[in-house]
Amino acid sequence: MIQLATIHLAIVALVTLGTTMIMVVTASNALRLRNVELSWSAGKLFGYPLFATIFLLFSVSLTALVYVQQLHHHTVTLMCYNWIGITWFITSHLMSRRYVTDHGIVKNVNDPSQTVAWNRIMDYVERNEGKNQTYVFFYPDHLQADRSRNIRLEIDIPIEKRLSFGHIIQRKLGRRFHLGELESTDIKQLKL
Repeated sequence: MIQLATIHLAIVALVTLGTTMIMVVTASNALRLRNVELSWSAGKLFGYPLFATIFLLFSVSLTALVYVQQLHHHTVTLMCYNWIGITWFITSHLMSRRYVTDHGIVKNVNDPSQTVAWNRIMDYVERNEGKNQTYVFFYPDHLQADRSRNIRLEIDIPIEKRLSFGHIIQRKLGRRFHLGELESTDIKQLKL
């Protein structure tokens, strides 16, 4: 009869393999980006991904506790949990980064619908609300039969990247658009 510990270890090993494969795909997607002009972390925990960071810290703390208490029979399982934490952290960190390239904006390297080329942008709105600066880009949905439907890509710009991002917007979109900051329009009114 198969023991519960063996089933648990098999499941943890499969999850370890799965997270490793996802990390490799995400890292290769990020490395394939060419001519990156600007990038920044957009995670919820000081720029880092919240849940992946918490899980990694928890698994490392648990490993330290097991090491101190000399429970060496849990070493393999904890090494798998630590590897899961590392791969999850790297994957989440790369996915939450925003990339501005010479060709367009990439909000998520694993989701093509979160990527827009400069020449596809039909309109954009810059909105300042206190410390927050948000750009909302509108572009046509080329996969739908109804080409009149626009997709929104919303990006929050950190304070230290605003000037550089503004210069890139002027260089890439300034010729096509002359758009001042909207004072009277609420961003919620622009939702489709």
